Amino acid sequence: MKRLFEYDGIDLFRMVAAFLAVAIHTYPLSSVSAELNFIMVHVFGRIVVPFFIMTTGYFLFPKYFDRSRQSFDAIFRFIRKIGLLYIGATLIYLPVSIYAGYYSGENVLFIFFQNLVIDGTFYHLWYLPAVILGALIVYILSRKCSLRLTFSVSIILYIIGMFGDSYYGLTVNIPFLHTAYETGFQVFSYTRNGLFYTPVFLVMGALIAGQGRPLSKRVNTIGFIVSMILMSIEGTLLNHFGIPRHTSMYLTLLPCMFFLFGLIKSHQGKRSSFMRDTSMWIYILHPLLIIVLRGGARMIGLTDQLVQNSIIFFFLVFGLSLASAILIGMRKKSRSVEKSAIN
Repeated sequence: MKRLFEYDGIDLFRMVAAFLAVAIHTYPLSSVSAELNFIMVHVFGRIVVPFFIMTTGYFLFPKYFDRSRQSFDAIFRFIRKIGLLYIGATLIYLPVSIYAGYYSGENVLFIFFQNLVIDGTFYHLWYLPAVILGALIVYILSRKCSLRLTFSVSIILYIIGMFGDSYYGLTVNIPFLHTAYETGFQVFSYTRNGLFYTPVFLVMGALIAGQGRPLSKRVNTIGFIVSMILMSIEGTLLNHFGIPRHTSMYLTLLPCMFFLFGLIKSHQGKRSSFMRDTSMWIYILHPLLIIVLRGGARMIGLTDQLVQNSIIFFFLVFGLSLASAILIGMRKKSRSVEKSAIN
């Protein structure tokens, strides 16, 4: 009974994460302050994807590191679920991708395969193949390694990824490293992917799930605040010196997510399928609504008012995404009711 009321905080934070996901792609403070926008999008916004990955690790992986050595069934069901969602999202965005020139030039088939398997078929969809690949890697490691050893391997992979991401500028003057990363970028566009980025957060979720005695809310709160301050300093300094190739992988992101997830988990209450489904649809749909809003504003001559004002644009995108997600949820619920009535 206790576990039934353990995850309310996780479901509530899904909506916060969805809110931040929209912010990452709309730059809400860009017309106010470039520095504040950087902190919001490129620092604080970097907790979004790790949160979702850790949630998966928390629910899916703990049993794979105990003595029972569970079968592949649960992993397969997870991959099938995410795979179907990915296929559906790909079909939604395929016309937009083609129009935007994602698949032009001579190597169309290679580019499509690269996007499908690694980079994502649209810019925000990279998370879906990344979590599938990461889940497979962690599952394979769990067959042979302890949770502690798997965590060590995943940290090494994350550090390797960091030097192709936020710390990329440090490799430029080291010829063999620079060559290695540039060779890798022929296969994947970013090290923020299922090989280097996802495994560590999946394992961290499993570690927190297996904690015998969780840290207190006070410790998690202090730990999160201190880690977030340190991550703000780290991100700002790296950006100031022009070191990042991308800004997804900070060293202080790891302790930040550990304390944040512990804090979120400590909030108890009844789970909310509404929060889960709504946040997912906001994540999937918001780039489409960004395109629709920009095109609509251009057609009616209100680009300056609705798009150039970054705060208004952000809230319009989030509001429309939320409304669309709720309508889809209502439609799904009505179909379920109709089906039950027929049966």
